[in-house]
Amino acid sequence: MVIAVASGKGGTGKTTVAAHLAVASRKYQKPLLVDLDVEAPDASGYFPNAEIREPPVPINVLAPRLLEERCTGCGLCAKSCRFGAILAIGGVVTMDEGLCKGCGRCIGACPSSALVEIEVQVGVSSSMMDGALGILEGRLSVGDTRSTTVIEATKRRAGAIASEIQVRDCPPGVSCPATHAIEGADYVVLVAEPTQFSLHDLGAAISLVKGQGIPLGVVVNKDGFGKADVAAFCEAHGAPIVGRIAFLRARAESGAAAKLWTADDLFMREMDTILARAREDGQKTSRL
Repeated sequence: MVIAVASGKGGTGKTTVAAHLAVASRKYQKPLLVDLDVEAPDASGYFPNAEIREPPVPINVLAPRLLEERCTGCGLCAKSCRFGAILAIGGVVTMDEGLCKGCGRCIGACPSSALVEIEVQVGVSSSMMDGALGILEGRLSVGDTRSTTVIEATKRRAGAIASEIQVRDCPPGVSCPATHAIEGADYVVLVAEPTQFSLHDLGAAISLVKGQGIPLGVVVNKDGFGKADVAAFCEAHGAPIVGRIAFLRARAESGAAAKLWTADDLFMREMDTILARAREDGQKTSRL
């Protein structure tokens, strides 16, 4: 069972919900928390006592290198590149490694074998344990833009780890990283705030998840902090509310300090309810 926790915008409390759902999932065999917010992974901050299981595993792509002595300046490599990573001006070819996705189209297009592939590291994945809870974190290299490569590599590594339940902390928004992170999940928990700004982005997130055919539920965080009618909005978009987390200053202070709220019985019961709903609805869909 893979439960993805996502949001239409940053700052809604998505990582807080993901971390506590992972804590609630400890009742199952070999629970796993997977941090796919690779540009700013911080879910492990809630688990300061987590122990590294093994050295970080590098995540590489095959990127082209130009052999200038073979290049004729024909420009076919630039024409084949869909990402604008290669320019050919006046017979001079230049390459922007940061834009390259490692697809290899330019290699096949070059008639003079002037391009060769070499491995370039774009990130790492790190495996940790906090008691019975496994934690897997993907981290993009500083200055790199190939977040989807790191996300997919981390997902593959997570799939190779035996677990009864997997909770993913996904990137916020609805761009390519978020799309890749929720893909393949059995259920998506969307975390939103009761503000008009948050509802606007929630609508986009609901459309993204429904477009992938994944069942979803909305968790209203900071309930009572804003005045937006989340219930009416979710009803209009066919998205059930599966949990509400009341705004309390003590919770906000704990969240800011990356401290777990496990002593908050009311909150943890809400996490248990959300987790049970996600498992039930996700299993229903997987049987169809």
